[in-house]
Parts: sequence; C-alpha cells; structure tokens
Amino acid sequence: MRYLKNRVDGTIYEWDEILAKNPKCVEVPEEEAYPERFVKPEMVETVEKVRKRTKKALSLDTEDIPEEPPIPTNPELAAEAAKGWPQ
Repeated sequence: MRYLKNRVDGTIYEWDEILAKNPKCVEVPEEEAYPERFVKPEMVETVEKVRKRTKKALSLDTEDIPEEPPIPTNPELAAEAAKGWPQ
C-alpha cells in the first residue's frame, strides 16, 4: 500500500492521484507512515520491564492538616466597605 505525508503538518493519507500532485505531499513507505505496526516484540517487552521498575505507589494521604489561619480584619476598612448595605 502507498501513503502520502503532508510536509507541513505531518498528516498521513492513503495514496491518491490528486493528493500525489500536491507539492506539500511526499510519498512515504508504510514503515514511516505507521511505525507502530513494525515494532519488534523485544522492544515491547523492554518497555514494559522499564515501566514496571519505575512505577511506584504514591500515597496522597495526609495526617497533618494545619488549621486555617484567622483572617485579619480592619474594623475601619470593614465599616467603609459596608456603607450602603442594608442593616
């Protein structure tokens, strides 16, 4: 099967006569168009081994939760901000 690759954005298309005439498209082999189809099983096993080694359990439990600090209020500023509010 033949494939075309857009040089600008890398989009892969099945070969088409009209698209093949477009200067932004270049013909590529199937290995370049779909490399995941040609991954060797040894490589898959190697990646899985590395993932298993690097995977660590992450605990998000928290025992020490600090209390929220009190919000300091300025009575003069609060009175100024509350002007015009209903009682």
